[in-house]
Amino acid sequence: MGTERTGRPPDWQLKVRSTMRTLVIVAMLVAGCSLLPEAQQPDELPRLVTRTPLPVVPPEWSRGQPRLEALFHVSRTGEVMQVRFLTSTGYDAWESDALNEMKQWRFSPARFGADSVAVWIRVPMSLRFLEPRTLLLAQFVCSDQNSADSAYQMLLAGLDADVIVRELSAGQATVRVNEGETDIRLFSETVQKELGRLKENQFTRPMKLGNSFVVFKRLSKLRGSSAHPMNEDVS
Repeated sequence: MGTERTGRPPDWQLKVRSTMRTLVIVAMLVAGCSLLPEAQQPDELPRLVTRTPLPVVPPEWSRGQPRLEALFHVSRTGEVMQVRFLTSTGYDAWESDALNEMKQWRFSPARFGADSVAVWIRVPMSLRFLEPRTLLLAQFVCSDQNSADSAYQMLLAGLDADVIVRELSAGQATVRVNEGETDIRLFSETVQKELGRLKENQFTRPMKLGNSFVVFKRLSKLRGSSAHPMNEDVS
């Protein structure tokens, strides 16, 4: 396979410009179950365990604190089998992208006595807009832990991206290097904290994001002008 250097973001990341905003959930309530008679209502409703960020919103979307309501079909293992909106935003493309993200969410399963059961649940959500917080980052996106560890060790040794790309290209894993302004609010709170404390030319340890392993380095500027500064580990 080899190594690829590209400006295209990986599948789990949306790279946005400073004019775009995203939505975050500030309140979310599992309101009840449907398609079950009262006598069969579960003893314990599903609880959201993990979620992916909602997509960035269209620039013309008015400000405010929108409310959405969705209907989830949660399996007995907590996976989202189906999801659809019960209210409309008026932006079909955004809703389609949001539903694709919400299908990746995971819940604790509903319980009826000692058994886990599949249910439909109605979930009202209050949301608010967030202005993006962008950082100039290089992202070493690796398909496996060993490649990410190698990239991290090369950064510790002071090697720049070109050398790292050349060295890793001899391996079997796929490695991508993405550089540019990135809205860190689209990552989980844990990743946001790690990225937020980076100073210029510092980098993180490898982190697992989706199916990839990523090392982030904060840049002072895009490559191509003057000498490359020394790398600094923040761990």
